[in-house]
Amino acid sequence: MSPYNPPNDILALVLYRHVLQTAFTLIEDIHFLEKTLQNGRLQTDTDKMVKEYSRPAAGKRDPGPNDLRPPEVLVRTVDYLLGSITAKKDVAWKDIYDFVFDRLRCIRQDMVIQNIGGSSAINILEKIARFHIYAGYRLCTEPIARFDPKINNQHTQECLKRLLYVYSVEPGNHDNRQEFESVYLLYNLGQTDALMHFYDLSKDLRTSSLISLCYRTSIEYMIGNNVRCLRLLDHHLCKQYPILLCALHRHLSHIQPLAQNSKYPVENLLKLFMFTNTDHVISECEQCGLNISNDKQSVNFLKGSFVYPDKEHKSYLEVIDKSITMDNLSDILLKKLPP
Repeated sequence: MSPYNPPNDILALVLYRHVLQTAFTLIEDIHFLEKTLQNGRLQTDTDKMVKEYSRPAAGKRDPGPNDLRPPEVLVRTVDYLLGSITAKKDVAWKDIYDFVFDRLRCIRQDMVIQNIGGSSAINILEKIARFHIYAGYRLCTEPIARFDPKINNQHTQECLKRLLYVYSVEPGNHDNRQEFESVYLLYNLGQTDALMHFYDLSKDLRTSSLISLCYRTSIEYMIGNNVRCLRLLDHHLCKQYPILLCALHRHLSHIQPLAQNSKYPVENLLKLFMFTNTDHVISECEQCGLNISNDKQSVNFLKGSFVYPDKEHKSYLEVIDKSITMDNLSDILLKKLPP
């Protein structure tokens, strides 16, 4: 029997029921990543609870000062999410993504309301952008019902564009700017807006080895020189920044096919276009309507039979998987990679 006996007054009973419903809702909303295993059961851990995203709605009061986290708290929260949560090996990464995605969205909401800029904004946005770009690669094989790449891409673009804007208005040199100017070019490969942005950069940035390499890669892609595009990406500079390869990954379905009237060895395609194995080469070619020789040693490229894919890339790359593991993921998301 409950230790609390509700009063007979009808209004009080309604309020009592509302309080109970609210309490149960709050308990149910606590994510399992905000709990700790104690005595064989998951118990709520207040040290692990992170403010969740709340969509603005008509009639809802504006957040007050006590509802908003200052910049230094937001930075620590991002470091916790990307340093402690994303690298968990006992949790499905899709579940990790859903939780971290929501909490990072709330962090960006707090930033917008407070108009946070400067070095704090740069610190936060760099890490969030890395997370979204890596997530787009990590979850590329998930069905649309479990992971929507369009939504993830939208948030990636918002973070990148806001980050590049803060770079442009915040005085001084920014350690990771070359990385993210390059990421923006590769993530928007061949896009006019990204290429025009390149010309808005200072001469020092435009002539830097990494940014100029990614600019040339985007140009080669735009003019259809796919072979040259991938050869540039085999450059040692790109391999030092695995997030760059993740940014490029979504375009591989458009880069890998070659539309020319000729036969080409499957083994050469395997090496040239970063396929996983020969079966992967054959599968991708067949999806594009290309004929494979009976001995499966060569591909016949005929323009008339070629069907251009209209999807983002849906398979993993060995070069990325070797560069980003669960052991170094947190370091890659949180820190500047070694020069």
